[in-house]
Amino acid sequence: MKIYCISEGQLWCAGEPPVRVECGRVRDYLKAVSDMKKRDEWKTTGKGAAFMNVMETEYDTDSQFLRSIGTDGTRLVYTTFIDKFGGMYYKNTESGDETYIFANQTVDPGRMSFGNGKCCIEIGEGPYERHLALVDTGNGGVEQLTEGFTSESTPFISRHDPEKIYYTAMGYAQDNYGRVQEKSPCSVCVFSSADGSLAEVVSDPGYDHIKPSDTAQGELFYIRRKYQPMRRSSHLGEDIALFPVRIIKAIGGFLSVFSMRYGGGPLRTGGNNPAKSREADEKELFVEGNLIKAKQLSEKSDPDEGIIPEEWTLIKRSPAGEETVVLRGVMDYVLTDGGDIVYSDGRAVRVLRAGGKKEKICSLKLANCLTVIS
Repeated sequence: MKIYCISEGQLWCAGEPPVRVECGRVRDYLKAVSDMKKRDEWKTTGKGAAFMNVMETEYDTDSQFLRSIGTDGTRLVYTTFIDKFGGMYYKNTESGDETYIFANQTVDPGRMSFGNGKCCIEIGEGPYERHLALVDTGNGGVEQLTEGFTSESTPFISRHDPEKIYYTAMGYAQDNYGRVQEKSPCSVCVFSSADGSLAEVVSDPGYDHIKPSDTAQGELFYIRRKYQPMRRSSHLGEDIALFPVRIIKAIGGFLSVFSMRYGGGPLRTGGNNPAKSREADEKELFVEGNLIKAKQLSEKSDPDEGIIPEEWTLIKRSPAGEETVVLRGVMDYVLTDGGDIVYSDGRAVRVLRAGGKKEKICSLKLANCLTVIS
């Protein structure tokens, strides 16, 4: 069993140690940009360029071009979004050879699922809308299944009933001018390819339910986390009362940082460095569009402890609707055919064996899009 994932925008083969895997499409793009910069260097350097005020052409080299990975069972598949065009590619992890499924599609491809001879993928245009689509891996054709001002993501072709596709659904509330004001909690829904119907399976106004998948026996898995609205509630009276205090603290903090940076010491003897204190006291991360407060890990912390909050729980739902908490602090996971659960806790990639034993595979920060090839 080989485990692949994306960590900090790079493709990795999880192991001890983890091995970075190169994506040819990304490599070729960055090389082309480098070559263009060298070719045009003479136009933007020297006294002539300065006199003519010729500016260097800006190229995007910092985006996370690698969007997602998956497998058709034997081959690794990855998607990219580069220079406003999406692509989907097979990769032979042994030889390094790559072939494209589609390239230069004007869609932003995301998570994918293979099953029953089909490939379902999430595609999007713009910052909000994402929809389900079927991809013909033979000719690269893309057939969109859902539509509307909604987000349908993380599709999973059911192992129990291949005519069903589970996915994460989220809606948006707009004002009279069409501007997005709020998002709904994420729910688990199912699309039936038999009749094109949509149905909600799991929802709760206080929680998101994301990344569904199931077993051949019909057990449904998903991650549950607290719902975070786009707008947080405001307490006007309290804000007004605390306004002077916050202003004074902000000024004091700025002056202390200024003193530490340019004077080499705090304003008060024995004072702390506020920048270091904040870093030690609070660490916030954006995980898949959600701002989370990561677990604080000290020197005495358990080395097997992750950084994802425990409220991110992996749930197993029986065909009768009974829910069981399987794991806590889960960022991403994948079920294997043998009954194991490969998961990420934000700090490492781990496996929960079918017998209940936990094993650490390797340390990788914020590993996602976990993919297993037998």
